[in-house]
Amino acid sequence: MTLALQEEEGILNFKESGFPNVLLIDLSMDPFKAVELIKNIPTTVISKVVPIEKVVRTREDSILEQTLFLADEKVSASNSFKVICDLRGRKYIHSEEDLKEKVSIELFDKLNLKPAQSNPQWIVQLEMVGENTGISVVPPGTILKKI
Repeated sequence: MTLALQEEEGILNFKESGFPNVLLIDLSMDPFKAVELIKNIPTTVISKVVPIEKVVRTREDSILEQTLFLADEKVSASNSFKVICDLRGRKYIHSEEDLKEKVSIELFDKLNLKPAQSNPQWIVQLEMVGENTGISVVPPGTILKKI
């Protein structure tokens, strides 16, 4: 993975996450392009790659504000969405279900988006890793999951 990404753009900064099996990488390239490159790498150690569009402190108000901002930029009214949360560490957010519900209500109330558990047009991915949360609003299939 490192060679494929370095050959393309050059700068990789690996960070310890403090959580098992979670690696954070700062890239100097478009995270969506990195996911495409990683898709073609034969490996059994990578199970999921999430291109992060925005990183905020793990605080409910910050997460809600930036999620609304990203969704408003990208998603048309009446489009459907599904919120997915991966919570690592419970110091700041205690329940991913509560956060998913609050984000869904905000997207519905303020942007007129429609929640959908199956076949959504957009995925709102929240990756909470301790004090930082990565946020992405992407079409389904953008997040790489390898088996």
